[in-house]
Amino acid sequence: FHTLGMPEETWALNQGHLGEAAWLDMVKTTLAEGEAMLYDALDRHDSELVIEVFVQPDRVSHMFWRGLDPNHPAHAQSSEVARNAIPWIYAEADRVLGEVRKRLGADDRLIVLSDHGFASYRRSVHLNRWLVDHGYLILKPGADANQPLFAAVDWSRSRAYALGLNGIFINRKGREPEGIVAAESVASLKQELIVALADIHDPADQAAMVRKVYDADAIYSGDHANDAPDLVVGYEPGYRASWQTSLGATPPLLVEDNLQNWSGDHCIDPDAVPGVLFTSFAPAAPVVGIGDLAALIRTSSAATDKAVAP
Repeated sequence: FHTLGMPEETWALNQGHLGEAAWLDMVKTTLAEGEAMLYDALDRHDSELVIEVFVQPDRVSHMFWRGLDPNHPAHAQSSEVARNAIPWIYAEADRVLGEVRKRLGADDRLIVLSDHGFASYRRSVHLNRWLVDHGYLILKPGADANQPLFAAVDWSRSRAYALGLNGIFINRKGREPEGIVAAESVASLKQELIVALADIHDPADQAAMVRKVYDADAIYSGDHANDAPDLVVGYEPGYRASWQTSLGATPPLLVEDNLQNWSGDHCIDPDAVPGVLFTSFAPAAPVVGIGDLAALIRTSSAATDKAVAP
């Protein structure tokens, strides 16, 4: 069985090294492996809780949303395989769910959960370009801004940088190796960025690209809160941070069409891509967020021999 990382070779499809049909054959293989493990666990009747995670709807949605969205810049060139891929994987999900239900006992309880939804990824936002254009990120004179890992950045004059798919970090004194922003200036700089980013628009049609910017201090807590970005950018549907942004590069354009096969995403404002929850029983208490799932499982399993969450 596949066990390491993301076995579906998304980048092989993205870069043209693997055809669409062959890639979907790989998805069928990993789906069959997950099914076999789940049915084996259910049929042994020796567990109080059985959990199986099916990632295939996520992977197929990432790679074939272009076939579903007529407004995606790659839709016109999408093959029939691409246009039918997402309906196919959701039909498969329904089939698996039906098989699971057949195997449930009279007292068993079923939970079906998705932790996020999906949206079209039509345009790539080079967020470090915006930071450069607005004086928050300073490049060395004559440096190649397309270099990844911030090779072109003059840290002695830079106050903020974007890294990863949604994060903006303040170049803090005492945290970053060459930090220049004093602790007492962090809050005001974050607020300045929140206000400015709320007004960022697509030069092509003036559409809003950012729905909301979140202050990490307001949304994160716990032992690892200091590892989080200082700000989290919630993009509007249709937009996402570019792959170059995730690696710390600064291409010349602010935004450009996403023409890659990876055409659907959920790394945007969470309100735009909510998950779903289905249960075969009425929950004892409201389930507001994914953090309530443990209590839901605990209370549901108290009255049954087994709860299953595919």
